Amino acid sequence: MALIVEDGSIVADADSFISLADARTLAAKFGLTLSDDDTTAETELRQGGMYVMAQEDSMSGSRVSADQSMCYPRSDVQKYGFYVAEDAIPAELLKAQVYAAAEIHANGSPWSVDNGQVVASESVSGAVSVSYFNTGSTGSSYVIDAVDVILRPLLGGNGLASFSVNRG
Repeated sequence: MALIVEDGSIVADADSFISLADARTLAAKFGLTLSDDDTTAETELRQGGMYVMAQEDSMSGSRVSADQSMCYPRSDVQKYGFYVAEDAIPAELLKAQVYAAAEIHANGSPWSVDNGQVVASESVSGAVSVSYFNTGSTGSSYVIDAVDVILRPLLGGNGLASFSVNRG
């Protein structure tokens, strides 16, 4: 199934910020690898888009419509002190999605899909005994640092500390 690309006009059922062709071009530019199989690469891009959207709580501004399927377009977004047009899809989103997709291609999903336990040892001698590392913590989920860095200009406060000051 082909990607449905959000172009800023609130495309119904959008599942990506970037087309496969544009993603391949951007990936090549940065030395990143997506799957050679188009269907798999599209799945990686959808998952990369989900990873980017998981950062929405930290993003500046708010969705333009309750009906949109992705976290952009947004209103009241400032990037480096300048307002971003409400129908814009910032280049940072495209780059972050491609970086996430390339990481997913290389290392699998960044979200844990197991029960959270890594077997440390098993033994069978009349009875079965199983022990686990780290009280069940696997560390199988991971953070894609490049995505966090790329998205920083679009996050609330633009990466700067922000607070209100009132005179007493």
